[in-house]
Amino acid sequence: MSSTVSIETERLRLRPVQPDDLDELVRLHEDPAVAHFIGSPTRDWLADRIGWSREEWTGRGYGLLAILDRTDGAFLGRTGLKYWPQFEETELGWVLQPEARGRGIATEAAGAVLRWGLANLDLPYVTAMIRPYNGPSIAVAERLGFSPLREDELLGVGVTVYAVRQP
Repeated sequence: MSSTVSIETERLRLRPVQPDDLDELVRLHEDPAVAHFIGSPTRDWLADRIGWSREEWTGRGYGLLAILDRTDGAFLGRTGLKYWPQFEETELGWVLQPEARGRGIATEAAGAVLRWGLANLDLPYVTAMIRPYNGPSIAVAERLGFSPLREDELLGVGVTVYAVRQP
């Protein structure tokens, strides 16, 4: 997948994050629930993250994706694959705007990325690193077939590492 291709589902269009997404990413990370589970990066850090993701698309063939409503193009959140060199693993992540939660969007978006990643990339398995008390994300991971692999630490925070293997 190049950084110009998109994944479409019944309700969503997923495409690599772009500099124009910065305001929406800032709004996403300002949400108290998002900040509680994954922190509150600065606007500058998020702008850098967009650049790093573009480099990941070029170097690895995957990166962050914006989740857009297929009907009106509204920015609903982000998903995508991230390589963590300290674990030598690729993680699938997802996070939604408050108005997009509780409608199956995370499962739909992350599931599409997971299917694409397992079909198109040379990955023995994909992880999801989730704080133990993040019930909604654990539920998404379980719906997608992930199961606990180990307890670990990511960026100084304790997480349960879930994994799903190549079929």
